[in-house]
Amino acid sequence: MTEAAASLIGVGIYTVAEASALTGVPTRTIRRWSRGYQYSSGETQRVSPPVWTRDLPDIGGRTALTFLDMMEARFIRAFREHNVSWQAIREAARIACELFQEPHHPFTRGRFRTDGRRIFRRIENEGSVRLFDLNLKHWVFANIVEPSLYRDVSFEDDQVAKWFPLFPSKAIVIDPVVAFGRPVTAREGVPTDVLAASVKANGGSVEHVARWYGVASTTVRAAVRLESQMTTRAAPAAAAA
Repeated sequence: MTEAAASLIGVGIYTVAEASALTGVPTRTIRRWSRGYQYSSGETQRVSPPVWTRDLPDIGGRTALTFLDMMEARFIRAFREHNVSWQAIREAARIACELFQEPHHPFTRGRFRTDGRRIFRRIENEGSVRLFDLNLKHWVFANIVEPSLYRDVSFEDDQVAKWFPLFPSKAIVIDPVVAFGRPVTAREGVPTDVLAASVKANGGSVEHVARWYGVASTTVRAAVRLESQMTTRAAPAAAAA
């Protein structure tokens, strides 16, 4: 196995369209955030750099995203939905990279919080929890409401490791070390697209498919729901292409 091929194992790999279908972040938005873009300001052409540094170069001329790249886009979308300004997001990303020596993914290493204006990193030390304000560079002790996106991910060694896209259900998981990051059943590791295709091929019989693959009927229904959700999200992007 070549070194380049080995580097793709365990990181998950997605096209922009796949990441969009999974997260709901529009394809155009993911491209702009991950690649940067040019825009006009009066008669001047300006460049907006990427919000974070992707792990992988383009593959076959197409943008390649890892699991952490996809999570980065998801977190940034959440910050924007909490009305955090672009200036604050970019400054927090820069400071986080410096403080925590994370050159690629400032918002997936460590648990960040937002109060709608500033972004915080959660630090646990000897049983106490402190929140560091990445924009103002000082410790704060305010009670920050945890954004919902952190409830459906799990961390290992202070790094986002798994995502449960149908949370609060944990029947389906996206884990970059399993099936190259495809959504699978959390207990058995059966890809959701396989289950959904089997249900369709068998006249919608969830029970039959559940018996064939040895998974619960509720899990098969969850797989069908996720695949349907992804198809719905992908439709506008395909129409715009």
